[in-house]
Amino acid sequence: MSTPRSGNTWLRHLISAAYGLSETCTHELNESDWQELPDRHAVQIHHGPEPSFLAHLRAHHARPLTIARHPLDVLVSILQFAINEPETSRWLAGRGGDESILYGAMPRSRAFVEYATGPRAKALLAVTRDWWIRPDVIRVRYEEVVAGPVTGLAPLVAAVGPPAEPFGAASNFTLDRLRSTSVNNHFWQGRPGLWRELIPAAEAREIAAAHAETFATLGYTCAPDPDLDPAAADRNWVRLGGASLAAGLRRASVGHAAQVATYQTAIMNYKTEVADLREAVAVREAELARLRLQVAEAARFLQFDNVARRAARVARLLRRVRDFFPKNRTEKAFDRLIEVS
Repeated sequence: MSTPRSGNTWLRHLISAAYGLSETCTHELNESDWQELPDRHAVQIHHGPEPSFLAHLRAHHARPLTIARHPLDVLVSILQFAINEPETSRWLAGRGGDESILYGAMPRSRAFVEYATGPRAKALLAVTRDWWIRPDVIRVRYEEVVAGPVTGLAPLVAAVGPPAEPFGAASNFTLDRLRSTSVNNHFWQGRPGLWRELIPAAEAREIAAAHAETFATLGYTCAPDPDLDPAAADRNWVRLGGASLAAGLRRASVGHAAQVATYQTAIMNYKTEVADLREAVAVREAELARLRLQVAEAARFLQFDNVARRAARVARLLRRVRDFFPKNRTEKAFDRLIEVS
């Protein structure tokens, strides 16, 4: 339960792999969702500690965990992610607005500063802050987990016990590995303190002042790079954005080539299946022709069989007629008819 872009997804993967948990990422949990959750399960959700939510946690014996990240790093991450993921509008069910103002913005632009000091950013940053002050919450810091998962996740181990697998063994969930598989730049830079290369001092202090409570509660300070001028900040953003765009295009090209290969394989399989079906149809048609001949022969046999049956019935009838009348001179005639029949 944390602010978006705080390292939630990466943390969920690390914990689930180490503790052998199934996992879910969702924007909301309704009553039926709570009832269907497995016992050993990690849920990632951006949700504040509202009373009804806390009641569900208690009812299902769930341990809340939140991760803190420097607010300015969070906001920069939101800026780049919003361009690639339209579903950011579903964060907190749209509380405080959405991220549409960020499309095409840069970290030192007025559009970004207005977003970062506005109601939407305040609502998002408040999620981790409001969980952080609760005594029943497991608290970890993104910067410490990046520096070393074993040390950074020590509060989790202290609260629930050691994992079945060491955190360091979760090599499939390093940021580099996850970044290579992401289709929406979900795992972008991941470097703590990146904001100091992108937000000049004046803009950084203006944003930090709007979130003084969050900075104080989470224990972060605003210490911008005094030598970062606006032009350098813009160049850094363009450089990082260009690298991300190039990486995204490469992934798309590789993905496209893989799709083409998949489609070609599917076409070949389809052609093989069509040939097999045609062969099977030919076999069935030959069998059908043989069956038709057998039916015709059976029909002819039944026709002759019916004639024989009718002759037998006529013979029986003639005998009954003969037996009905007294024996006389016509007896021989009946016998001849019976013989003929």
